[in-house]
Amino acid sequence: METQPMTEPMEQGPNENIFREFLERQYAEGMALAGQSDILKLIPMGGSPPQSYIAEFACKGLVQNEKGEIVEFDRFAAAIAFPEDYLRRLDHHFPVAAYLGPHPRPWHPNLRGPYICIDIKPGTELVPILYGLFELFSWRLMNLADNGLNLAATQWARAQDPKRFPLDRRPLKRRKLQLEVSQPTTEAGK
Repeated sequence: METQPMTEPMEQGPNENIFREFLERQYAEGMALAGQSDILKLIPMGGSPPQSYIAEFACKGLVQNEKGEIVEFDRFAAAIAFPEDYLRRLDHHFPVAAYLGPHPRPWHPNLRGPYICIDIKPGTELVPILYGLFELFSWRLMNLADNGLNLAATQWARAQDPKRFPLDRRPLKRRKLQLEVSQPTTEAGK
């Protein structure tokens, strides 16, 4: 039986290495943020390092119920995917972030499921995207111009008291508390 010579695996080119390092950094930073959050659950999807995630936010936001009423809701999920050429360009036919649910009618001027309008440029890192999604879902971020994805939500938002927003005032990342414990002092002679 004749054996075939072993071939070395093909080396990746410089662009693939740069993209791989980018993905590794996004994974580390994204998981670190999720570990420091009571609001965010980040689920890597396949691959090592992963190129896509599901981000679940347990925060107050708004949806339109079956009766057409605008009501608070407390869970939103989005898919985030980094295409191969993400560091160089964005393909508007392949959105980086997309609304997944669970409610079928999320209510926000910058959101018409599955489309989400947040500021994403080529190479935008995962953590700023996660913050942008949280700010959108909790109504910290909103576009009140008539060029958003949901004109009815834009008009509705203009009629609201601005003090109502944001709906969820908690930070995405837990704040570190520096507590000092000291012994109570007693006065001499008592």
